[in-house]
Amino acid sequence: MNFTMSERDFVEDAERYVPIAESEKPVIKSEDELRQMLTERRAMATGGNTAGMPDFMHTKFIGLDLSGWDMTALNLKRATFDGCNLSGTDFSGSDMDHVAFYNNDLRGMKLCGCNARGCSFRFQDMEGIDLSGANIYASVLEDAFNQDKVITNEDTRWYKMRCPEIGEAFIAWKCCTDLRVVMMLVPRKAKRCMATMETGRAEKVKVLKITSIDETENYTWAQSTVDPDFYYEVGKWLEPANGFQEDRWKDSSPGIHFFLDRQQCVDYQSK
Repeated sequence: MNFTMSERDFVEDAERYVPIAESEKPVIKSEDELRQMLTERRAMATGGNTAGMPDFMHTKFIGLDLSGWDMTALNLKRATFDGCNLSGTDFSGSDMDHVAFYNNDLRGMKLCGCNARGCSFRFQDMEGIDLSGANIYASVLEDAFNQDKVITNEDTRWYKMRCPEIGEAFIAWKCCTDLRVVMMLVPRKAKRCMATMETGRAEKVKVLKITSIDETENYTWAQSTVDPDFYYEVGKWLEPANGFQEDRWKDSSPGIHFFLDRQQCVDYQSK
């Protein structure tokens, strides 16, 4: 499994991004003001005076009742919605990358066909959110409610786990100290989970092989980069020293962390 061009673009954009001061971000607190801005900016976009979507990048939407509004095909990249009613709001086709949601009503919100990568849904109720055709790569669903009650389809990206969810063994990879690459078997009965990225966690693995990055050298052991007292030894079954967190959305939590692709594992550790 490799990065798609979409995800590579997302990562490269995040690396280039220079944060702006909160005081420099536009703030909208009035529905009437927003309605007028939508009308004006959509007219400019369709009239050919601007390129692309009507631009609301970095905008902070505070305390607005936008229930049922048409917010489709907008540039909302890195916007913030705080204390808003977004129930039934239609954002379909909008650029929602890195949008932060705080203290909103999101039930029934539509993100159909959106790039919604890197969004923060923490502590939000996700019941009925329509993610059909959406890309939620690297979005945070930890501590949200009703994550299992969102609407998805076969075109929704990164909501479904990339590893076999249950009942099937598979090969996984991790990189340890001195860039030693560990090949592991996640057995059929072991619990496993992945959130919205390429990494996952397992409750039990068997170490099959340990090699150098270029695979010219073999080793019998490798030391964890996180816990200096945790070692991977060829032929041994291992379980995480601090247990296994079953909540798939708690990405940085107890478990044996892994990649599904060897090269991604190497690239991550070699940065």
